[in-house]
Amino acid sequence: MSGERRWALVTGAAQRTGAHLARGLAAHGYGLHLHAHTSDPAPLARVLQAETGVPVRTHRVDLADTEAVRSWAHRLRTGPCPPHLVVNNASPFPPPHGIDDLGLLEEGLRVHLFAPAVLRAALPDEDGHVVNMLDARLALLDGTRPGYEVSKYALAAHTLLAARRLAPHVRVNAIAPGLLLPPPGRDETHLRELARQRSPLGRPARPADVVAALLFLEKAVSVTGQIIHVDSGEHLG
Repeated sequence: MSGERRWALVTGAAQRTGAHLARGLAAHGYGLHLHAHTSDPAPLARVLQAETGVPVRTHRVDLADTEAVRSWAHRLRTGPCPPHLVVNNASPFPPPHGIDDLGLLEEGLRVHLFAPAVLRAALPDEDGHVVNMLDARLALLDGTRPGYEVSKYALAAHTLLAARRLAPHVRVNAIAPGLLLPPPGRDETHLRELARQRSPLGRPARPADVVAALLFLEKAVSVTGQIIHVDSGEHLG
């Protein structure tokens, strides 16, 4: 990138989709704040620094602890490298549960809604951008994990409300990926079979296309309040 370096915060960045997003941003010269809670973001940080030479800082924060997130957002904003881009990618994905499991509903809301709402405070007063990671299957009302689905729905609504409320100083968009990577413990064959069943294109979406969507939203400065599906058509059912 030309001019002053732009910094990005990616939550849940130590592995899977978050790690792909971090790699894509590093390849385009972004300084990175890599967040994780249970995983260690330091190995990825070392790899990205060696491969691209960009500065990378790591953070371990429990996003379900709203007051800890509030303090962290203040430290990011007042620190030497405040982010201009916040990618809210971290996402608990619980096992199937009942509609009345309030513990999992609260956890989902704290991580998927409260933390993104609070982390907006890490951005500077001008030229900020928030990208929320949603789920292509929300409209299909699966109902297997209500705590996950309800809180992702809330984040989708918050994306649109925040885009309206925070303009013109902060843009807010979202990406809704479909099947990208094999579920933990499964392989690429399993992923391809799921994609054949679920998506009109009959194949998994590519992590590189999710990165491309993020970079498009970053560069298209007249775009706000948009949700881009990157899912081989999976949201169509």
